Amino acid sequence: SRTSIKVYDVTDRENPVLKGNFSLDGYYFNSRMIGDYVYAVINQPAYYYEETDVALPKIYSGGGVEEISATEIYYSNVPDWYYAFTTIVAVNVQNDEQEPAHETFLFGTASDMYVSLNNVYITLPGQTGIFNGAESTIIHRIHVQGDKIKCEASGKVPGYVLNQFSMDEHEDYFRIATTIGHVARSWEEATSRNNVYVLDMGLQIVGKVEDLAPGERIYSARFMGGRCYLVTFRKVDPLFVIDLW
Repeated sequence: SRTSIKVYDVTDRENPVLKGNFSLDGYYFNSRMIGDYVYAVINQPAYYYEETDVALPKIYSGGGVEEISATEIYYSNVPDWYYAFTTIVAVNVQNDEQEPAHETFLFGTASDMYVSLNNVYITLPGQTGIFNGAESTIIHRIHVQGDKIKCEASGKVPGYVLNQFSMDEHEDYFRIATTIGHVARSWEEATSRNNVYVLDMGLQIVGKVEDLAPGERIYSARFMGGRCYLVTFRKVDPLFVIDLW
Protein backbone atom coordinates (compact mmCIF):
# COMPACT_ATOMS: atom_id res chain seq x y z
CA SER A 1 0.00 0.00 0.00
CA ARG A 2 1.04 3.61 -0.52
CA THR A 3 -0.18 6.89 0.95
CA SER A 4 -0.10 10.12 -1.09
CA ILE A 5 -0.19 13.68 0.22
CA LYS A 6 -1.18 16.26 -2.38
CA VAL A 7 -1.24 20.02 -1.83
CA TYR A 8 -3.46 22.16 -4.06
CA ASP A 9 -3.60 25.93 -4.52
CA VAL A 10 -7.31 26.74 -4.36
CA THR A 11 -7.04 30.49 -4.95
CA ASP A 12 -9.18 29.83 -8.03
CA ARG A 13 -11.57 27.30 -6.56
CA GLU A 14 -12.92 26.31 -9.97
CA ASN A 15 -9.41 25.44 -11.16
CA PRO A 16 -7.30 24.04 -8.29
CA VAL A 17 -3.59 23.73 -9.08
CA LEU A 18 -1.49 20.84 -7.77
CA LYS A 19 1.54 22.37 -6.01
CA GLY A 20 2.99 19.39 -4.16
CA ASN A 21 2.86 15.59 -4.38
CA PHE A 22 4.53 13.36 -1.79
CA SER A 23 4.01 9.59 -1.35
CA LEU A 24 5.16 7.01 1.18
CA ASP A 25 4.96 3.26 1.56
CA GLY A 26 2.31 2.22 4.06
CA TYR A 27 -1.29 3.01 4.88
CA TYR A 28 -2.77 6.25 6.19
CA PHE A 29 -3.44 6.22 9.94
CA ASN A 30 -4.33 9.77 10.96
CA SER A 31 -3.37 13.43 10.61
CA ARG A 32 -3.67 16.85 12.24
CA MET A 33 -2.98 20.42 11.21
CA ILE A 34 -1.10 22.78 13.55
CA GLY A 35 -0.45 26.26 12.19
CA ASP A 36 0.85 25.97 8.63
CA TYR A 37 1.87 22.32 8.98
CA VAL A 38 -0.07 19.13 8.38
CA TYR A 39 1.30 16.18 10.33
CA ALA A 40 0.34 12.87 8.72
CA VAL A 41 0.97 9.49 10.33
CA ILE A 42 1.58 6.48 8.07
CA ASN A 43 2.01 2.87 9.21
CA GLN A 44 3.78 0.04 7.43
CA PRO A 45 4.22 -3.50 8.84
CA ALA A 46 7.85 -4.50 9.39
CA TYR A 47 8.43 -7.81 7.65
CA TYR A 48 11.26 -9.88 6.21
CA TYR A 49 11.33 -10.38 2.47
CA GLU A 50 14.50 -12.47 2.67
CA GLU A 51 16.19 -14.31 5.51
CA THR A 52 18.15 -11.29 6.77
CA ASP A 53 16.57 -8.32 4.98
CA VAL A 54 13.72 -6.11 6.12
CA ALA A 55 11.56 -4.13 3.71
CA LEU A 56 12.32 -0.53 4.71
CA PRO A 57 9.87 2.32 4.01
CA LYS A 58 10.33 4.31 0.80
CA ILE A 59 9.45 7.91 -0.01
CA TYR A 60 8.47 9.05 -3.51
CA SER A 61 8.88 12.70 -4.43
CA GLY A 62 9.64 14.62 -7.62
CA GLY A 63 9.98 11.45 -9.67
CA GLY A 64 12.64 10.03 -7.32
CA VAL A 65 12.58 7.26 -4.72
CA GLU A 66 14.34 7.40 -1.34
CA GLU A 67 14.61 4.37 0.91
CA ILE A 68 14.76 5.36 4.57
CA SER A 69 18.01 4.01 5.98
CA ALA A 70 17.80 1.66 8.96
CA THR A 71 20.24 3.94 10.82
CA GLU A 72 17.74 6.82 10.53
CA ILE A 73 14.86 4.89 12.09
CA TYR A 74 14.13 5.47 15.79
CA TYR A 75 13.73 2.22 17.73
CA SER A 76 11.79 2.10 20.97
CA ASN A 77 12.78 -0.80 23.20
CA VAL A 78 9.26 -1.51 24.42
CA PRO A 79 8.00 -5.09 23.87
CA ASP A 80 5.03 -5.62 21.60
CA TRP A 81 3.41 -8.49 19.74
CA TYR A 82 5.05 -7.38 16.51
CA TYR A 83 6.54 -4.26 14.99
CA ALA A 84 5.57 -1.70 12.40
CA PHE A 85 7.20 1.37 10.90
CA THR A 86 5.41 4.59 11.85
CA THR A 87 6.37 7.59 9.72
CA ILE A 88 5.31 11.12 10.64
CA VAL A 89 5.45 13.64 7.80
CA ALA A 90 5.33 17.41 8.34
CA VAL A 91 4.08 19.31 5.28
CA ASN A 92 4.11 23.12 5.18
CA VAL A 93 1.00 23.83 3.13
CA GLN A 94 1.81 27.56 2.90
CA ASN A 95 5.35 27.22 1.52
CA ASP A 96 5.69 25.25 -1.71
CA GLU A 97 9.47 25.61 -1.66
CA GLN A 98 9.91 23.79 1.66
CA GLU A 99 10.44 20.05 1.31
CA PRO A 100 8.29 17.87 3.61
CA ALA A 101 10.13 16.70 6.72
CA HIS A 102 9.74 13.16 8.00
CA GLU A 103 10.84 10.82 10.78
CA THR A 104 10.31 7.06 10.96
CA PHE A 105 9.93 5.05 14.17
CA LEU A 106 9.92 1.30 14.78
CA PHE A 107 6.99 0.85 17.16
CA GLY A 108 4.20 -1.67 17.47
CA THR A 109 1.05 -1.16 15.41
CA ALA A 110 -0.57 2.17 16.34
CA SER A 111 -4.13 1.91 17.65
CA ASP A 112 -5.04 5.47 18.70
CA MET A 113 -3.58 8.97 18.58
CA TYR A 114 -3.97 12.19 20.53
CA VAL A 115 -2.38 15.46 19.42
CA SER A 116 -1.78 18.65 21.38
CA LEU A 117 -0.20 21.82 19.99
CA ASN A 118 3.26 20.47 20.80
CA ASN A 119 3.07 16.67 20.95
CA VAL A 120 1.76 13.66 19.10
CA TYR A 121 0.84 10.77 21.41
CA ILE A 122 0.63 7.38 19.72
CA THR A 123 -0.76 4.42 21.66
CA LEU A 124 -0.64 0.71 20.93
CA PRO A 125 -1.67 -2.46 22.75
CA GLY A 126 1.02 -3.93 24.97
CA GLN A 127 1.82 -7.57 25.57
CA THR A 128 0.00 -9.65 28.12
CA GLY A 129 2.17 -10.67 31.03
CA ILE A 130 2.80 -7.04 31.96
CA PHE A 131 1.09 -5.74 35.10
CA ASN A 132 0.37 -9.21 36.50
CA GLY A 133 -0.86 -10.69 33.25
CA ALA A 134 -3.35 -7.89 32.43
CA GLU A 135 -3.61 -5.79 29.29
CA SER A 136 -1.54 -2.65 28.94
CA THR A 137 -1.28 0.36 26.63
CA ILE A 138 2.10 1.58 25.39
CA ILE A 139 2.38 5.34 24.81
CA HIS A 140 4.95 7.25 22.75
CA ARG A 141 5.27 11.04 22.96
CA ILE A 142 6.62 12.66 19.80
CA HIS A 143 7.39 16.36 20.02
CA VAL A 144 6.53 18.42 16.93
CA GLN A 145 7.42 22.02 16.18
CA GLY A 146 7.29 23.17 12.57
CA ASP A 147 9.34 20.69 10.57
CA LYS A 148 11.07 19.31 13.70
CA ILE A 149 9.87 15.84 14.77
CA LYS A 150 11.43 13.97 17.70
CA CYS A 151 10.38 11.05 19.90
CA GLU A 152 11.07 12.19 23.46
CA ALA A 153 9.45 9.63 25.77
CA SER A 154 7.79 6.22 25.99
CA GLY A 155 5.76 4.65 28.77
CA LYS A 156 2.86 2.34 29.54
CA VAL A 157 -0.23 2.08 31.70
CA PRO A 158 -2.47 -0.86 32.63
CA GLY A 159 -5.58 -1.43 30.51
CA TYR A 160 -6.68 -0.51 27.02
CA VAL A 161 -7.77 2.89 25.76
CA LEU A 162 -11.17 3.44 24.10
CA ASN A 163 -10.33 6.25 21.65
CA GLN A 164 -8.65 9.66 21.31
CA PHE A 165 -11.15 11.29 23.69
CA SER A 166 -9.84 9.08 26.50
CA MET A 167 -6.54 11.00 26.34
CA ASP A 168 -5.55 14.60 27.01
CA GLU A 169 -2.59 16.90 27.66
CA HIS A 170 -2.96 19.69 30.20
CA GLU A 171 -0.25 21.91 31.75
CA ASP A 172 2.61 19.52 30.94
CA TYR A 173 0.74 16.42 32.08
CA PHE A 174 -0.74 13.63 29.99
CA ARG A 175 -3.99 12.06 31.21
CA ILE A 176 -5.45 8.77 30.02
CA ALA A 177 -8.50 6.68 30.97
CA THR A 178 -8.35 2.89 30.46
CA THR A 179 -10.35 -0.28 31.01
CA ILE A 180 -8.71 -3.48 32.22
CA GLY A 181 -10.18 -6.99 32.10
CA HIS A 182 -13.36 -7.94 30.24
CA VAL A 183 -17.12 -7.51 30.58
CA ALA A 184 -18.99 -10.85 30.85
CA ARG A 185 -22.64 -11.87 30.79
CA SER A 186 -22.77 -12.28 34.54
CA TRP A 187 -21.36 -10.10 37.32
CA GLU A 188 -19.58 -13.12 38.74
CA GLU A 189 -17.60 -13.65 35.52
CA ALA A 190 -16.81 -9.99 34.77
CA THR A 191 -13.25 -8.91 35.56
CA SER A 192 -13.30 -5.40 34.10
CA ARG A 193 -12.51 -2.25 36.04
CA ASN A 194 -11.56 1.26 34.99
CA ASN A 195 -8.67 3.58 35.71
CA VAL A 196 -7.47 7.14 35.16
CA TYR A 197 -3.73 7.88 35.08
CA VAL A 198 -1.79 11.15 35.10
CA LEU A 199 1.70 11.03 33.58
CA ASP A 200 4.49 13.60 33.40
CA MET A 201 6.23 14.53 30.13
CA GLY A 202 8.60 11.61 30.64
CA LEU A 203 5.46 9.39 30.58
CA GLN A 204 5.97 8.25 34.15
CA ILE A 205 2.80 7.74 36.21
CA VAL A 206 2.52 10.47 38.87
CA GLY A 207 -1.13 10.05 39.85
CA LYS A 208 -3.93 7.52 39.44
CA VAL A 209 -7.47 6.52 40.33
CA GLU A 210 -8.04 2.78 39.85
CA ASP A 211 -10.77 0.12 40.11
CA LEU A 212 -13.72 2.31 39.15
CA ALA A 213 -17.03 0.61 38.25
CA PRO A 214 -16.06 -3.09 38.59
CA GLY A 215 -17.70 -5.26 35.93
CA GLU A 216 -18.24 -2.32 33.55
CA ARG A 217 -16.20 -0.64 30.82
CA ILE A 218 -15.59 2.95 29.75
CA TYR A 219 -18.26 3.98 27.26
CA SER A 220 -17.24 7.62 26.89
CA ALA A 221 -14.60 9.95 28.31
CA ARG A 222 -13.76 13.65 28.16
CA PHE A 223 -11.09 15.76 29.83
CA MET A 224 -11.89 19.42 30.51
CA GLY A 225 -9.28 21.46 32.32
CA GLY A 226 -8.61 19.86 35.70
CA ARG A 227 -11.46 17.36 35.50
CA CYS A 228 -12.14 14.02 33.87
CA TYR A 229 -15.69 12.95 32.96
CA LEU A 230 -16.29 9.21 32.54
CA VAL A 231 -19.38 7.24 31.59
CA THR A 232 -19.06 3.52 32.25
CA PHE A 233 -21.50 0.96 30.89
CA ARG A 234 -22.94 -2.48 31.40
CA LYS A 235 -26.66 -2.19 32.11
CA VAL A 236 -26.77 1.34 33.54
CA ASP A 237 -24.64 4.39 32.72
CA PRO A 238 -22.98 5.93 35.78
CA LEU A 239 -21.28 9.30 35.29
CA PHE A 240 -18.03 9.96 37.18
CA VAL A 241 -16.56 13.45 37.63
CA ILE A 242 -12.94 13.21 38.81
CA ASP A 243 -10.92 16.17 40.08
CA LEU A 244 -7.39 15.56 38.77
CA TRP A 245 -5.78 18.30 40.83
